[in-house]
Amino acid sequence: MRCFSNPLKKRRAISQIMGSVVILGVVTSIGSVVLFNGMNQINAFSYDLSFHDKAKNETYRENLMFEHVRFEPGTNQIILYFANIGTTESTIESITVVKLDTQNILVDWEDGVNSTIQIKESSDPIIINANLSSLTWNDPLYRNSEYKISVTTSKGNFFSTVASPFNT
Repeated sequence: MRCFSNPLKKRRAISQIMGSVVILGVVTSIGSVVLFNGMNQINAFSYDLSFHDKAKNETYRENLMFEHVRFEPGTNQIILYFANIGTTESTIESITVVKLDTQNILVDWEDGVNSTIQIKESSDPIIINANLSSLTWNDPLYRNSEYKISVTTSKGNFFSTVASPFNT
């Protein structure tokens, strides 16, 4: 009987594990070069964009929060407290108060507001007089309603909340 020897056993080659490690090293090194180059390009592009429209960028970073709304008892005054939770200063240009059930505009204040709120600070109280036809917030016509208070800033942003007198 003739013995045939397996010619494949005499060949020598790199094992599968060693081949995988070499390929992994090559892919990792090329991939890291491509990744870091791409990250540098993205950062450079973002940096360039920051100079093109600074006013528009600041608009997106503006954010006001109503801290407290007080309907002063026995008067027609509303006292507003704001907090600037954005990353840029805010200047209030106009304030509007609408009675929600009748859609009557009680305050449409555009002149004389211009209250600037610094970054990460609370505002001084803003006192406004509502047009209540010589009545007060204690009157049942106004006490049992909700009011939408809207504020527009100099950058064109719009913030609003709904409040009611005496937490009714």
